[in-house]
Amino acid sequence: MKRVHLRLIIIAGLLSLACTTKVSEWVLLNALPNAYTLVYFHKDPLSEIEKQQNAAVENSVRPANIQFRNFLSEDTNQPYYGLYYGQVLISRYHELKELKNLISSPVREKIARELMAGKLCVMLYLKTGIKEKDDAGIRIVKRAIASSPFSHIIPVVELSRNDIEEKHFSSMLLSVETDLKDISEPMLFGIFGRFKALEPLLGRGISEENVNLMVDFLTADCSCLIKDDLPGMDILFTNHWESPTPALVNPILDANPSLMHR
Repeated sequence: MKRVHLRLIIIAGLLSLACTTKVSEWVLLNALPNAYTLVYFHKDPLSEIEKQQNAAVENSVRPANIQFRNFLSEDTNQPYYGLYYGQVLISRYHELKELKNLISSPVREKIARELMAGKLCVMLYLKTGIKEKDDAGIRIVKRAIASSPFSHIIPVVELSRNDIEEKHFSSMLLSVETDLKDISEPMLFGIFGRFKALEPLLGRGISEENVNLMVDFLTADCSCLIKDDLPGMDILFTNHWESPTPALVNPILDANPSLMHR
């Protein structure tokens, strides 16, 4: 499994080709989020009820970065909805009510507000429900952020993976890499731009050094190579991302030029 701090070290070596716009700001202003696909798999021709139902579903998800389609499949015993990011299956839903909060939720709305307010990123701490592990990891995260010169523009949000209202969000986060759903460790996701989540730090990988590497990446000058190969995965969310507040990182860097050469 890829580890975010290794990838960010490699990317840092490419910054000689950079422009002066910071990574986090460039992504928010320019990088459209990739679209998800919600597929309704069915074996028999659609009934009128199904047609009306799916028309309502398609209309309800229209504001978000998602496409809807029907798919006739002989291998489908019972109809169901499948949510995909590219070729990756995120979740299956066998009842219409399971799609509630698919494109938006309270925590996603909170994070989007922070990003639109000019914050550098949001550090999302996904908890396991195992108190000892969760407490140890969040102490490291908070200590690392508190010691950063960018501390007041990096909110930390905690989320339980057992939060029913945020089940879709948690499922997407646990799909950023292929084996995350099988790992019972706390995870730290850097979320930036138009809701892009970096590959997480997890377990013992949650260290002050690695948190600082993540911050260094987001405050680095953007480059063509970074623009063409942004790390991480876009999260499904309904937002037009119009007229964000100017990036708060810029006044900090202007007042402290030495931070640009660390």
